[in-house]
Amino acid sequence: MRNLILILSLLLTYASYVNGQSVIDSAIHEQQYPLVIGSIAFSTDSVEIVKGDIPVGQTTSFEFDIINIGKENVNFTNGQSNKFISVTIEPSMLSAGSTGKMLVDFKADAELDLGEFAVEISIVSDDKYSPYKFLTLITNLVEGNNVEEAIYDSVPHIVFDHYNHDYGHMKRGKVIYHTFIITNDGSDPLYVYEIEVPKGISVIDSPISPIMPWEKTILRLKINTRGRVGVQHNTILVHSNDIENPLVILGLHGSVRIYPDHKKPENQCGDISQNF
Repeated sequence: MRNLILILSLLLTYASYVNGQSVIDSAIHEQQYPLVIGSIAFSTDSVEIVKGDIPVGQTTSFEFDIINIGKENVNFTNGQSNKFISVTIEPSMLSAGSTGKMLVDFKADAELDLGEFAVEISIVSDDKYSPYKFLTLITNLVEGNNVEEAIYDSVPHIVFDHYNHDYGHMKRGKVIYHTFIITNDGSDPLYVYEIEVPKGISVIDSPISPIMPWEKTILRLKINTRGRVGVQHNTILVHSNDIENPLVILGLHGSVRIYPDHKKPENQCGDISQNF
């Protein structure tokens, strides 16, 4: 009996230690990673990341620590998420409880106006609690040299007129279309090798021949909302021979709702086309 009491006492002591240690670890994590979005916590205390002076005509890199506080692995899609921002997560797969780095490259084009400038940072993953995470980088643009402008003189460079589109609130069953405009502002021909789209989205028109320097073309997509409901976040991956940004991430966002039965229109079950 004495041995049993001793064993129980040791087990209770160990459990108390483990619980206390987990509380301490949790507090440390909250201090080191105060911003939590879905399963990922960041070493910044706000979705608005304020940086100081940034010279135009140059690329400035920022690094942030991250941790997977969830119970499942999270895989990230690295690439360019808008004209100015490229995001790389290292490693690209964070197992539960593991830490990593978020590397953000901000290219401040020389033609940007000086002064305060805000740009969105989009993080794409298979985190089931928040597959899309949005932060905002706020900087003050100042005069700089234009040494990077020469780089694009001898390479292809893919630029989209926009990188994310919010199609708002749609009734389920609608078919809508959206067009992205692609420009090659480099000096070599630009080749779009592959366009990856998720289920429910189709490529209607895309470049099949080389895009010559300063030539424009389109990527037109069809979004079918049939069978969908709720908030929608879709990722389109565009692969090209742009050596600096071989993968561009485009986003389509919105929500789909169902008519109540007593308000259901006659064409609820049919496709309705709408252009954007």
